[in-house]
Amino acid sequence: MIEVAVALLIVCAAAIYWYARLFPEGWGRLRTAVGFAPAPQPTIGKGCGGCTGCDRSGKGGCH
Repeated sequence: MIEVAVALLIVCAAAIYWYARLFPEGWGRLRTAVGFAPAPQPTIGKGCGGCTGCDRSGKGGCH
């Protein structure tokens, strides 16, 4: 009986993981509806900070 419970937990965890990966908008709406804080959205900054792939000559452009 314990094996069935563990297998069920693994399957549920995998289903939640792949739902969140394949449908990020739906996952965000579901989290908000349940009462969890929405995931922080990445912000696009004007500078690249410590990025080593940026053009530091002042001409702009990154990577």
